[in-house]
Amino acid sequence: MALADDLLRAAEAAAGFAEPGERVAAVLAAEPADGTRVYVCSYEGDGGRSWLALDRNDDAVSSRSLVREAVSLVALCEIAEEAAGIEVVQPRLATPVYLDRIGSPEVAASLQAVEALLQEVESAYKRELQ
Repeated sequence: MALADDLLRAAEAAAGFAEPGERVAAVLAAEPADGTRVYVCSYEGDGGRSWLALDRNDDAVSSRSLVREAVSLVALCEIAEEAAGIEVVQPRLATPVYLDRIGSPEVAASLQAVEALLQEVESAYKRELQ
């Protein structure tokens, strides 16, 4: 199954976790170093933004370390793409190998932005993280 199909499936599954008045705003895929596929889902609604990560089986991820690694990869890949002037025209999987290939010193300087995003995700996560 192509990544685009995986993202559509994950978005449909993520919709099942939406609260009344919420909608799935984005789904991004990451694959940390251990090969675990994670779909980072952002929700928008009257109460603001909330987050949830799903695994390959569309189950909510409750591991804080896995959520942090997936969100960090997604954010760093987007920062690296922007710094390198890469326009993403099709879905891509955020992985350490991809980040190593496109990374630059500017990416390392962006760690504060990644930490701020991690704090936002953790504070508005739809499940308890362990």
